[in-house]
Amino acid sequence: MATIHAPVKGFNGDGPAGLEFRNGTAETDDEAVIAYARRRGYGIDKPATDSGQEPAEPADPRTIETVHAGAPMRDAAVDPHPGDHLPPTHAGEANPHGPAVVAPEIGAAPDRAGARKTAAPRRKSTKGE
Repeated sequence: MATIHAPVKGFNGDGPAGLEFRNGTAETDDEAVIAYARRRGYGIDKPATDSGQEPAEPADPRTIETVHAGAPMRDAAVDPHPGDHLPPTHAGEANPHGPAVVAPEIGAAPDRAGARKTAAPRRKSTKGE
């Protein structure tokens, strides 16, 4: 039976392969779990060693430069261009999130572009007659 020591001192909770850690330790005799724990920095029969490295300082988002890759995205409902294939109806004229701007189905026939579907007529129930 080997004692596994968590890399976090005093850890309580679930560990790899269902190990239950209490106060930073758990016990197992499963060789696969022991090998996994050893590779991942857990201590086996002794406390886990500290790597000696200081934790990395998080990056300051104000100093990160954004690099754009590829073509910029454009919403045809907000900024329509004359060459757009089947642009939404009333694109660029009405609120793009409102009911007046309707996008046609992909591959819709040009005469049906923007047409709303109507519900099929409901059948009368014959039950209870």
